Amino acid sequence: MKSVNQAFLLASLAFINCPVLALDTDSKQPMYIEADSATYDEGKGVTEYRGNVRYSQGSVESVSDKMIVYQKDGKTHKVEAFGKPTRIKQTPEPGKPDWHGLGLRSEYFPETSVLILYEKAMAWQGDNPETSNRVTSEKIQYDIKNSVMKAGVPSKGGDRVRVTLQPEKADESQ
Repeated sequence: MKSVNQAFLLASLAFINCPVLALDTDSKQPMYIEADSATYDEGKGVTEYRGNVRYSQGSVESVSDKMIVYQKDGKTHKVEAFGKPTRIKQTPEPGKPDWHGLGLRSEYFPETSVLILYEKAMAWQGDNPETSNRVTSEKIQYDIKNSVMKAGVPSKGGDRVRVTLQPEKADESQ
């Protein structure tokens, strides 16, 4: 159990060492959403996008089958996406590898800057999850403002957090 906690901590630190999910300018950029169809319910403050949904804001990109945007008093308070899987990508800072996340469902809460990936969730940084440090679980939660990642669903017993840490590459310049 101790080695699992240490491995998770090391993987979390690997993600946190690069300011995951946070180019300072992203939240100041306009949001763009494309979909095959959209339905807006003004009374509920809900917009539902369906079919090949593509979302971008600054360096953030997301692809899903369906996205629901919940608004109250003109502000977005929750964005929920569904896919097989839904995919999220963001550049943490110029020159650093992109951060990637996927799951069958995701929730994002702009007011608290919390992103949650659910069901067959995976997070990694770099081009290929097979050759990158990665975390897989049924739930991965990332608090962007505080750089805190949590994974796992304690009440589900059999679902385990899985961490893969790649060996450091040797410095070939020496």
